[in-house]
Amino acid sequence: MDRITVLIGIPNGIYRAKLATAVAQQGDMQVAGEAADGPTAGNLAEARQPDVLLMEVERPYLAGSELLRRFRAKSPGTKVVLLAGEPEDAFGAEVLAAGAKGYLPTGVPPDECINAIRHVASGGIWAGPNVLAKAVEHLVEKTSQESVSPPEGRELLTGREHEVIHWAGLGKTNKEIAGQLGVGEQTVKTHLRNVFRKLEITRRAQIILRRF
Repeated sequence: MDRITVLIGIPNGIYRAKLATAVAQQGDMQVAGEAADGPTAGNLAEARQPDVLLMEVERPYLAGSELLRRFRAKSPGTKVVLLAGEPEDAFGAEVLAAGAKGYLPTGVPPDECINAIRHVASGGIWAGPNVLAKAVEHLVEKTSQESVSPPEGRELLTGREHEVIHWAGLGKTNKEIAGQLGVGEQTVKTHLRNVFRKLEITRRAQIILRRF
């Protein structure tokens, strides 16, 4: 089985070294390179085409879509996990909606980064529930703006499904949403599953439902 190749782009040398050591200790991973800044990380990604790029972004943040566009142009097959200086839900949601596969606050323990790398490499999405919920809101808005009618084979969201996503985007748990709408918690989960199915983002549903 091929090992997951990981490019680490972290400005802080001590933290970068800890992450590199953690990756190197995994039997199913290997370090594809290290970089202290975005341009260097981009050049290494283009040259080595890693499976996963673990990249920290610092203020002022580029627009999430622009940041992802630049990396995709250099290494289209690389899955990007971004770290930011603080858990900015709005920025995290923007980059997930734009195509990032993971979002974490800078300084999280290396073990959590390892879990995120392994998860996104297997096709999943890694982020906190608030960030994921806001990312779904972005996708819902984008779908609504693109066309009044859904694409062929895709259903429109119902009014209740929009309500559920609204409250989820405010960081409410399934239980809290159920209380707000006067329905059972299982009903809320069903609505969420329907939303993800309609938007063709089933893997995000699996993560958000597990983390709530």
